[in-house]
Amino acid sequence: MSVLLTPEVIILFIEDILLFGFNTIAFVIAYRIYKNFNLNSTSNEQYTLEKQTYLASYIIKFSLYLKIISFLFFVFTLDKLSNVIPGAMCGVGVTTASDYGIYLLIFKMLNIYLYGFWLLINNSDMKREDFPFTKIKFKYFLFIYFFFVIELILQSLYFFDINPQELVSCCGTVFNEVSTSAVGRLTQIPNIISVPLFYSLFLLLIFTALKKTVLLNGVLNFVFAIISITTLISFFGTYIYELPTHHCPFCILQSDYFYVGYLLYTLLFVGTFFGIGIAFLKYLIKIPLDYHKISIGFNTAYVVSVSFFPINYYLNNGVWL
Repeated sequence: MSVLLTPEVIILFIEDILLFGFNTIAFVIAYRIYKNFNLNSTSNEQYTLEKQTYLASYIIKFSLYLKIISFLFFVFTLDKLSNVIPGAMCGVGVTTASDYGIYLLIFKMLNIYLYGFWLLINNSDMKREDFPFTKIKFKYFLFIYFFFVIELILQSLYFFDINPQELVSCCGTVFNEVSTSAVGRLTQIPNIISVPLFYSLFLLLIFTALKKTVLLNGVLNFVFAIISITTLISFFGTYIYELPTHHCPFCILQSDYFYVGYLLYTLLFVGTFFGIGIAFLKYLIKIPLDYHKISIGFNTAYVVSVSFFPINYYLNNGVWL
């Protein structure tokens, strides 16, 4: 049976059709606002545009919330499809069942960040009586829409490309020591390098956040997100599984590990989102936003959470993996 006929994939496509329709409406309104919005004008067109800003804003906010739910459902779908695709034992095998899989996953995560940044701009704009960022935020949405369309195309290509009769690699093969895949190389970075780098970056994040060196802190948050995923796969994950050969970013989302992956990924996303978002918005709208405490809090919670597993393993067993 084609994966296109599975209920989860059908739901994803229905959700994409709805999102495409809503976002296209928002795109048309955003373009008109960007071209014609003038707060000093008293014309009927300006009055109409002012009302439409609220409509477009609600559509974009709704799209963000729906995309977060959709992303979680997408991960759930990958896990469900592992039961029908030969060789796949979790979402990793399903993701690598098509060459488009890893790119689709990246664009889905990237777009959640981009939509979230728009929400930060919108919140700043709505707090000011003169709405100084209205044209900027809708111009920015025109940029987001382009990435959103790419995601839709990738998702269609991905599911149409999957052959349910073709054997795929399981996570144990993808992340083994001799893997030549791009994701497999993540586990080949020596822990003696990646783990100290992880903690060093975290300390730099704290320092730059306290000093409010916004742009540097934003860059460090971006690098920290990448290194965090790398060390979770290559080092911390092995202590969650208590198995030195098990490197998988998907299995920690399963009930066998108490769904701890959802907690870890949420902490990392929120922490790095606000860290990157502060820098992004200072560059885009030239105003400082004080979300440093939120970023520090969630990044710290992530570091404490992943650090718990190797420490707990050592205290219980007296050895490291």
